[in-house]
Amino acid sequence: MSEPQGTSRTRTPLRDAARVLRQWPPIVAETMGWRDPEPMVPAAGPLPHPDFWKRTDLGATWLGQATTIIRLGPLTILTDPVLEERIGIRIGGRTFGRRRSTALPDDLHHLPTPDLVLLTHAHMDHWDRRTLRRLAHPRTTVIVPPRTARLLPRGFGHVHELAWHQAVTLEGVHIEAMRPNHWGARFVFDRRRGYNAYILRHDTATMLFAGDTAHTDAFDHLDDIDVAVLGIGNSYEPWDRYHATPEQAAAMATAMNARLLMPIHHSTFRDPVEPLDEPLERLRRVWDAERLICARIGETWGLTSRSLTTGRTTTGQG
Repeated sequence: MSEPQGTSRTRTPLRDAARVLRQWPPIVAETMGWRDPEPMVPAAGPLPHPDFWKRTDLGATWLGQATTIIRLGPLTILTDPVLEERIGIRIGGRTFGRRRSTALPDDLHHLPTPDLVLLTHAHMDHWDRRTLRRLAHPRTTVIVPPRTARLLPRGFGHVHELAWHQAVTLEGVHIEAMRPNHWGARFVFDRRRGYNAYILRHDTATMLFAGDTAHTDAFDHLDDIDVAVLGIGNSYEPWDRYHATPEQAAAMATAMNARLLMPIHHSTFRDPVEPLDEPLERLRRVWDAERLICARIGETWGLTSRSLTTGRTTTGQG
């Protein structure tokens, strides 16, 4: 597969490190209270009432970064849950790291207890331990990459560590781990930890949840994807070697013949380099708007068994 627009120039590790260090002063200043935080943009909509998920056979809500609620057949799935205002290292009761640019919906009490929590890798913007402690429930199954289960808090039900091409079936939903173009370390030196994307298959539909990935042809062979959930942000140097640009995400969705694209991993946390609306604006230039779902935080999309045959879309705002 040829490289679409948005690939990076040749650079050195020293240059990459310098770019990262230049991004941190405003983040540290906000964390320490040395400067006022920028106001957060409100979410595009409220969370659906829990009854919405019971009558939905295929649906999704985007909560920011890679956190989504997915309904596929009988399962309610929560992906890479991060429901805190700030992500980063926790020291002395304070989180040192990036603050949200777009707020969560203010009615999180409507968040359903998930049947399944799906975790792609241990990066702090995908694996938030405070959020996971709140979600821990004996009826909730968790799927994680290799060598990460020990990072989970206690209180969940079954925990499955899946390596690439391993799979598990839960209530008729077949979940297979795939290899994205990314990495899995939680901290700088623990790169032994695994990292996954997931293909989810049910009689209702087939979905790809990629988590984080740079441009790759690893998903091209799928060719039957109803909904592709792909990241489109954090694609400036040096992060572009780990994250797809909007143009690359559209190219990957096209290569796997995806019917719908749900763009994630943008417009969520403060980024001194990437303007808030830029990733989505770029994506809209290369992808049909009618095949785009849940493009803004708080948006919900869903289909019932009846609308699956008619193509009618329902929303969960009531």
